[in-house]
Amino acid sequence: QPRGCAPRGRRPLAMDITQILANAQSADAATRQHAEAMIEQAKQNNLGGCLVTLSAELANEEKPPEGRRLAGIIVKNCLDSKVASKQDELTQAWLEMDLAMKQQIKVAVTSALASTAVQARQAAAQVVAKVAAIELPRGQWTDLIDALTANVTNSPSDLLKQAALETLGYICEEIEPEVLTVKSNQILTAVVQGMRKEEPNNDVRRAATVALNNALESVKSNFDNATERDYIMQTVCEGCVAESHTVRIAAYECIVKIATLYYHHLSAYMQALFQLTFEEIKTGRDEVAQQAVEFWSTVSDEEIQLQEEEEEARDTGESPDALSHHFVKGAMPYLVPLLLHTLTKQEEDQEEDAWNVAMAAGTCLALVAMAVKDSVVQHVMEFVQTNIQSTEWRFREASLLAFGSVLEGPSKAVLEPLVTQAVPVIVTLMRDTSVQVRDTAAWTIGRVCDLHAGTLSTIAPGMHTTYTHELLKPGGVLLEALRDEPRVACNVCWAIHNLAESLEVAEGAQSSQLSPYFLEMVRSLIQTTERADSAENNLRSSSFEALNTVLSQSATDTMANLREIVPYLCDKLERTFSMQIVSADDREEQNELQGLLCGTLQVVVQKLGSEVVAFADRLMQLFLEVFNSKNATVHEEALMAVGAVANGVARQFEKYMPHFRPFLILGLQNHEQLEQA
Repeated sequence: QPRGCAPRGRRPLAMDITQILANAQSADAATRQHAEAMIEQAKQNNLGGCLVTLSAELANEEKPPEGRRLAGIIVKNCLDSKVASKQDELTQAWLEMDLAMKQQIKVAVTSALASTAVQARQAAAQVVAKVAAIELPRGQWTDLIDALTANVTNSPSDLLKQAALETLGYICEEIEPEVLTVKSNQILTAVVQGMRKEEPNNDVRRAATVALNNALESVKSNFDNATERDYIMQTVCEGCVAESHTVRIAAYECIVKIATLYYHHLSAYMQALFQLTFEEIKTGRDEVAQQAVEFWSTVSDEEIQLQEEEEEARDTGESPDALSHHFVKGAMPYLVPLLLHTLTKQEEDQEEDAWNVAMAAGTCLALVAMAVKDSVVQHVMEFVQTNIQSTEWRFREASLLAFGSVLEGPSKAVLEPLVTQAVPVIVTLMRDTSVQVRDTAAWTIGRVCDLHAGTLSTIAPGMHTTYTHELLKPGGVLLEALRDEPRVACNVCWAIHNLAESLEVAEGAQSSQLSPYFLEMVRSLIQTTERADSAENNLRSSSFEALNTVLSQSATDTMANLREIVPYLCDKLERTFSMQIVSADDREEQNELQGLLCGTLQVVVQKLGSEVVAFADRLMQLFLEVFNSKNATVHEEALMAVGAVANGVARQFEKYMPHFRPFLILGLQNHEQLEQA
């Protein structure tokens, strides 16, 4: 029996486990790895004994909290896996374990819910939920829900109440709703008691509100009962005005989920929800206001879906299953101005990937536009016209974001005259002094290219050329902006991708609208892929994606350019094999570059067709070298590129088969990577 974890009766091992858990968290790699190996060996030799020892450590109030937390995590990981086949193995191992051992483990972990150490309580809640996920659907551990709800309703300990509520929340999240239906009244009673405004402990109140969120699918029968529904909604709405912002966030998250699950029951509560959400958006903390905005995004989403279902039913002569209540249309005269004002709440120095209430408002506005269509346009255009030339950057940026957000939903007849007028202004703002404004201007041009590319073929006012020419000509704003900061350049790449994709080129076409700009676009995009800061803001992959789209839209008159690009791309791919690899980040960068270059070469090879014969030897040599890497994504891109070569060279591909066959067989045998196969 290995030292570290042992079945009952081996006292010395129980004494060692505290030190082993401490070593498993050591900064020294050798010490940590040795401890991890001991634990792993113990699990292999005697899983039940190991889990008994670890759960006893989790429950022991005299042991270090971090060690207790780790003990709980190890137990949880012996019960849970995201891989279905592994989960089946873990479930079977638990079911086959000695009943007395399982009982010891369950007693220990449930007792840890009352611990004074938060680390132990949180770990215990997760372990209990994982055991419950295995046993409750099989009719086992039948007294668990009774015990947890009793801890909420009867215990004098706030710590135990909170832990019991968190455990109930995890259980509701883990288990299919029908398994819990028989206990739904009991769970709901306990949860709502913890949520009440009379509950003095905000941690308990928040845990109860989160638990309700997780339980909402299990309490459908309660929601279908008007009296019970009224009480639930009253309790949740009281949480929306709690002093604690963490309680308010949890309550609004509940409201959002209720809007998804029980939209058809919302009518009686919309006036209250209207007032609550509007007040929170106007005056609340950013993270709470985000959830209040999310409520209206969710309602818009539901109504968009219901409209689509109504249209489908009308087309087939059937009656729709449900009808929209048009809550968004009713709220629009008040909601849209509020969202527009909220767009101006940007932060000067916010992190580029951060989510805030201004960004949430932009997303919501886009959904509102899709839900109410033409009627949103007048409200938005008044705001845009008033603020687009503001001296305050926040208002210029908000105007751009507002305009870009409503480009989908309203009819083209309404939007296209406005787009035609707006493009010159947006182009001007792509040279604004504020990077935030330039970034949103590039995104807005991208939306125009995606949704209204036809307007760019019109003649620009005061000029003799189209907007497309003004955007793509050498020195034009798009190619110039590829040299801007990564966040701006990334949106410009997206705009170029959308514009190129919209200019469809017929098979074998002699020329295309892109042909006059083709070479300069390709050069500029390749230079963008090589920027020293191309790893920032996803710029490298975005520029490769735009490059691939431009290359795929090439016509016959640009074939000479394509032939020139192949050796250049081959040189770039060859250089990746000699990249200095000293860290995992270096390896990741190498894999990414190889995958992206293989993807671009595939596009070029497909366009060249039989002309690829002149380059095939070198291409295959490089692709075979790529297969020596151990990255599945890179292999997939290389396989696709090899397929393009095979199509181009036809029967001449036979000479490469002796070298390629081992990698082909390996790809076909790799059942986990279905796309490769």
